[in-house]
Amino acid sequence: MRPTAAHPLPAVAAPAADLLEPWAASLELAVLLDPEGRVLAVNRAFARKFGQPVPAWGGRSFPALLHPDDADDWAEAAARLKRPPYHISREHRWQTAQGWRWLAWEETALRDAAGEPFAVRAIGRDVTKHRLSEEHFRKIAQAVEQAPVSIVMTTPGGMAQYVNSRFTEVTGYTLEEIFERGIPVLREGHASETAYRQFCVIVAAGHKWTGELHTRRKDGTEVWEFVQVSPIRNHLDEITYLLCLREDITERKVLEDQLRQAQKMESIGTLAGGIAHDFNNIIAIIRGFTELSLTVAPADVRLTRYLGSVHDAALRASGLVSQILTFSRKTEVAYRAVRLDEIIHELMGMFAETFPRAIELRQELDESIEAFSVDPNQIRQVLMNLCVNARDAMTEGGVLTISTRRVPGAQLVALKADPEQEYACISLSDTGPGMEPEVRARIFEPFFTTKQGHGGTGLGLAVVYGVVTNHHGLLDLETAPGRGTTFHIYLPLKKREDNPPQVFGDGRAAHIPPGRERVLVVEDELPLLELLDTVLKKAGYQVRTAANGAEAVEQICGTSHERDVVVLDLNMPRLGGIDVLKIIRQNHPGLPVLVVSGHLTPEIRAELKELGQEHVLEKPFELSAFGQMLRSLLDAKQSA
Repeated sequence: MRPTAAHPLPAVAAPAADLLEPWAASLELAVLLDPEGRVLAVNRAFARKFGQPVPAWGGRSFPALLHPDDADDWAEAAARLKRPPYHISREHRWQTAQGWRWLAWEETALRDAAGEPFAVRAIGRDVTKHRLSEEHFRKIAQAVEQAPVSIVMTTPGGMAQYVNSRFTEVTGYTLEEIFERGIPVLREGHASETAYRQFCVIVAAGHKWTGELHTRRKDGTEVWEFVQVSPIRNHLDEITYLLCLREDITERKVLEDQLRQAQKMESIGTLAGGIAHDFNNIIAIIRGFTELSLTVAPADVRLTRYLGSVHDAALRASGLVSQILTFSRKTEVAYRAVRLDEIIHELMGMFAETFPRAIELRQELDESIEAFSVDPNQIRQVLMNLCVNARDAMTEGGVLTISTRRVPGAQLVALKADPEQEYACISLSDTGPGMEPEVRARIFEPFFTTKQGHGGTGLGLAVVYGVVTNHHGLLDLETAPGRGTTFHIYLPLKKREDNPPQVFGDGRAAHIPPGRERVLVVEDELPLLELLDTVLKKAGYQVRTAANGAEAVEQICGTSHERDVVVLDLNMPRLGGIDVLKIIRQNHPGLPVLVVSGHLTPEIRAELKELGQEHVLEKPFELSAFGQMLRSLLDAKQSA
């Protein structure tokens, strides 16, 4: 009978080798140790494992082969051998002939007739492969549980067999709800039952399926996910499970939408900038000849009224171009220091007179906000557009509130604000019906309007977006159906170099201050060239014309004709106005130049400033404004 802890040896022990006789030819490792851990006997399997013949092991210290990191645990476990049941199991790393290996030992204290332990018999086996497999599995389990994507394993029919923590976090369902209620985890997000059936056909055929699904959390929150579903097969090539990986791409989709919106705005802005010059030339021709016609007293008073209507329509057209350029951020901001409370008080006074009495107007202003640099006209336009929209939304009356406050940039990091910058916040709240999500997603698109048939152009909020962006500000919106709408506009509280616009002209009258100086008009739009030629000659000036840049250079550099001032368009064929201006600066640095253009981008303005060109007039202009600016140039030359 094999000696065990339950059957101790007699008082006189047999030779050590005899105690291992049952394991002499065993593949298991066997070693007999004295109470101090010295080797008394080993079997052949042990000798092979540790690379030394059987006779070489007598008296050697067995713990010396133990990995240093496992020494304390070995000693603690060895102490338990001296207590019932005098048997322990343990695994540690040992220095073997194959290197460090994990060995599992079943150890029994052998006792004499008096019950005192006199030796320890250890039977072991190499469990390195098993330990590595367990470690590998543990790492995989940790990776799956802590993965940033949702991982789901289902039956071929779609019933969940496993979900990781990320899945429960994204969906909001607990493990109990998923498994006990049998939630179909692969169905959610497919646009229709037909789309889901097509998905089932693909995976049932053993193919991988990928796509983007718009899913809904337990609390109703919508989530975009990129989903991959792959079949898992057994050794018979049968599909036993489906592995589903779901990545939350909601933030990416939001950024993609913002990028598309920005690209759309940029494209429309580029288009607006491209057509602005030609469109403004056309408007300038209409306005100019209308103003010229109004100076001639018509026989029929109705003709004067008709011409006035044409002039007003031209003004509206030029305002429309200005709005398009504003929302497309293709116009320059005329900064000057103003106080927000003064602008708001002024507008609220006007609204009190013009808005329906059923709408209550409230102000909650922080008057400690000092004057800072903005374009007051553009800020008025923003407030006007938002307040008019709020008025139109509250058809049955309500409350419109405008408030201001200071906000540190650190509180607006979600809007990508400068954390070192302080902002003035203008909040406009109404108690109207609010907006549906699909409306909210499109409100800043140019020409998008919910006022079909009621005069809406779709430019109001697009202009707001453009103005705020021009001011390096931020825009936020709070709205929900039935909860009203609040716009938050954040403008940086910092000083800028003021550039108040010069004002010329005083109405419809085409009054050109008289003069006899020599004027060269360079303009490729022939009707506009004819108009300027006509009004200048009528005012007494000596006029020569050039229809393109190359013709202008020939006249400027020639000696046959002298001139006192040049009226120069910028966008011309053969040679652009900037190049003509450079030639004038090189050859006739004292010659005054009045630049007129249908579209002046910030880049062009910067180039004109670099060339020292201060007198610039944008089309369409009043003829009186043109005449006054031209006269001021000539008077300045004479007084120099």
